[in-house]
Amino acid sequence: MLEIKNEMKENISKTIQVFHNDIKGVRTGRASASLLDGVVVNVYGGHQKLNEVANVSSTDNKTLLIKIYDMGNIGEVKNAILNTSLSLNPIVEGSTIRIVLPELTQETREKYVKLLHQYAEKARIAIRKIRENTIKKLKKMKENKEISEDDFHNIKEEIQNITDNNIKTVDNELSLKEKDILQH
Repeated sequence: MLEIKNEMKENISKTIQVFHNDIKGVRTGRASASLLDGVVVNVYGGHQKLNEVANVSSTDNKTLLIKIYDMGNIGEVKNAILNTSLSLNPIVEGSTIRIVLPELTQETREKYVKLLHQYAEKARIAIRKIRENTIKKLKKMKENKEISEDDFHNIKEEIQNITDNNIKTVDNELSLKEKDILQH
């Protein structure tokens, strides 16, 4: 039973990490280097994350500065940024790329909040699916007389608590990011 519970916790942890990565890429009113964490660049005959081929930093609330390690990759880095759904306009300045983030309109903020809610719902569904699969395994153990009826009900309650707590975590992070986006 402990092994099944730990497997569930590990799977939920992975789901929460995916959610973190998803919302990290959603723009707020401030420039943040993490905005470009999901950008993948086609270099050296393969795919690499932007932070592996360049240093990304924010110089102020509206500007990102990308210092590319190898000048030969500047075109690929620019194209990778242009191909994101972030609608950014990279400006090449020697071996660096500067991105000035436009002011978010209310419409854009609402669009980003809607996207956040989609990511959160996807995470909640995944967590519930993990709970469902875990309970199925436990039912099978109960049917095979590997665990007692009492043990089944106790662990089922524990699994529900784990599920509820992790869904609250998703909701809290959603709420924080939403406030961050909606602030002017």
